Amino acid sequence: MRERILFVYNPNAGMKKIQSKLSGVVNLLTEGEREVVIFPTRKKMDAQNAIMEYVGAGRCEKVVVAGGDGTLHEAVNGMMYCEQRVPIVYIPTGSTNDFGYSLNISKDVLEAASLVSRGMPFACDVAQFNDTYFVYTAAFGLFTDISYATPQGLKNIFGHAAYVFNGASSLAKIKRFPMTVTYNGISVQDSFIYGMVVSSESIGGFRGLTGADVKLNDGEYELFLVRDCKAYEFPELVNDILHGKFDNKNIIYERVTEVSFSSASPVAWTLDGEFGGEFMEIEITIHKKAITVMTPMSLLNIVEGDML
Repeated sequence: MRERILFVYNPNAGMKKIQSKLSGVVNLLTEGEREVVIFPTRKKMDAQNAIMEYVGAGRCEKVVVAGGDGTLHEAVNGMMYCEQRVPIVYIPTGSTNDFGYSLNISKDVLEAASLVSRGMPFACDVAQFNDTYFVYTAAFGLFTDISYATPQGLKNIFGHAAYVFNGASSLAKIKRFPMTVTYNGISVQDSFIYGMVVSSESIGGFRGLTGADVKLNDGEYELFLVRDCKAYEFPELVNDILHGKFDNKNIIYERVTEVSFSSASPVAWTLDGEFGGEFMEIEITIHKKAITVMTPMSLLNIVEGDML
């Protein structure tokens, strides 16, 4: 029986580089007489709905997703809502591609597409955020609106630099978020300027902002909170964050399997770099090894027995 593939791609992700490689990708996917359904996304939720339709009905054995982190976010949500799940082949074509970096997936479109036949299955953690899901980060506060507030055209022209340009104006208007955060049997009530729950070696295209030895399959995510601080403390705080030093008194860093946030007024969150809504109450729970992603054999941070 021929293997059935659902190929979902975002034609506008990144600098639209998938368009010039499309025929090459299709040739790779159809090798070995595979049956391929090609689905270009046109609007928000297209990727999620397509995966729910095809995987939910048992109409494919693998899903190939080409796009940025937002497209991947939809794909993961679509897969998580299916009772039976199939492996995902991710082709990173966006401006930042944090998740692809963490899994050593090549930015070369054809090399990434070749994982459909030569990739190794890797069971990856997924986090539940109230009634939805994210795969590598949920965040609030300083700079977290940059990825979804930056126009797509600007992203396509300038790539990752567009985020930096668009975020520079945010420095003068830092917001404070009074909230209660509960994790590992501890409850902290304070005012924060930034927070994230993350499982990634890269955030917004920047390396080293998360802890050492981050693993994507250990059932734990990293909780990272930055307290409101005095103006004179801010330069040292930023320097410590950029150098991965988390012993600063204004930083809370812990590994968690679940965490909750409670605030008196709605707080805007991003999920995998996309706007996730505004909430006063958040419950985050980690689902260990919930989805399967095809990865290169050179994948780092995998201990013996983690491959399927």
